Amino acid sequence: MFYRLMVMAGLVASIAEAQLGDYLGPSIMSRGPSNIGTRGGETVDLRFFASVNAIYDTGLAPLASDSSGKVVNPGGLYGVEAQVGAYGTHTWRNAALGLDYKGDFRHYNQQSYFDGSDQQLILGYSWQKSRRLKFETKGLIGTYSQGFGGVIGQTVTDSTGSVNPTTGILFDNRSTFFQGGMDATYLMSTRNSFTVGGDGYDVKRQSSALVGMHGYTLRGAFEHRLSMSSGIAVLYTHYHYDFPKAFGESNNDGIQLGYDTIFGRRRWNLRIMGGIIQTDVDGLQEVTLDPLVASILGVSTTVQTYHAKNIIPSGNASLTRRFKNSYLTFNYSRGISPGNGVYLTSRQENAGAAATYNGIRKTSLSISGAYNSLSSLGQSVTPYHFYDAVAWASYSLSHTIQFVARFDSRYQDITEVNSFKRTSYRTSIGVSFSPGDIPLTLW
Repeated sequence: MFYRLMVMAGLVASIAEAQLGDYLGPSIMSRGPSNIGTRGGETVDLRFFASVNAIYDTGLAPLASDSSGKVVNPGGLYGVEAQVGAYGTHTWRNAALGLDYKGDFRHYNQQSYFDGSDQQLILGYSWQKSRRLKFETKGLIGTYSQGFGGVIGQTVTDSTGSVNPTTGILFDNRSTFFQGGMDATYLMSTRNSFTVGGDGYDVKRQSSALVGMHGYTLRGAFEHRLSMSSGIAVLYTHYHYDFPKAFGESNNDGIQLGYDTIFGRRRWNLRIMGGIIQTDVDGLQEVTLDPLVASILGVSTTVQTYHAKNIIPSGNASLTRRFKNSYLTFNYSRGISPGNGVYLTSRQENAGAAATYNGIRKTSLSISGAYNSLSSLGQSVTPYHFYDAVAWASYSLSHTIQFVARFDSRYQDITEVNSFKRTSYRTSIGVSFSPGDIPLTLW
């Protein structure tokens, strides 16, 4: 299939007619700085901040059970949190860089077991080597011990099938992750381009009860510009996930068609991709034996291998709108995921919306909400559902001091398992030091 795409790209390029000069318009396959380091959909200069907050958490889900076998609920926890971070973008004549770093350090008054630090760094870089050749890279590294609040904000990847530490964390237990990749785009004509690239990723879990993962993604795409503001593309992707502790792996191949356009005086951006993924999953799982067999062997369960092949629909869509003092975005995606340490290769679905408003003098407001679900493609487990919402406000007390407030909520539900339905909240209020002419913005 990949070879056929290359042949098709060459044939189309050989008959394409140059019409638009050197301008390519918005790229469906762009994976460089993208929106990394931006705020309200706009590029900003590099900005540093440091905050001290009072926090109140409730509904955390540690990887531990009480006397009744249910996940421990520690109740309400009061504490203090220190945050540091930096975000921004920088452009040169032939290159662009985006950076977004957040780190926090927590201490609770009575439950020091939940003390900890979360860190996340995202970098994106693009380099136009020549008129026809462009390189784009993106990297993510971090560690989380809590599945919401703190440094977690927007989704940190731009497609399904890769590491996404902000989505679907079942337990508040430490995970350390890395993802990095590169794409090269060759401009065959002013209307046609071909992109090849890939990513490698790795996730380690602190608890031995959770499964780590490492894997890679390979992709190739052909893109055709319909006009200065729109284009279409065909994309082939191969995903490989390996789960060493679970003695399992999966190989998945997908193909998608895409459309991207800018309209409404270049304030609206619509991007749609759709297709299918063929999944091939191998692994081990525990099964209950027939009572007669169990009586002979003296055990009630055993471990057996499983192999599952599926063809599932995949796709994603996003719609963004830039106003004078605000930014609005909607997104939806459906595809595959390497899971969350309990669920391995899974069908993933998520939908969300986010908005930022800076129209009030000295004030910035942000709000977002999302729904996510995981359905295993090989394990005999019921689906997992995850909802989250974030509201943020900052007010400039002076040129360097900001008042900041944030509220996070999370709801987790495993269908047909009444023992695991949990709602969690975090409230934080504090002050932030950040020199700048505009208030701090969450995203």
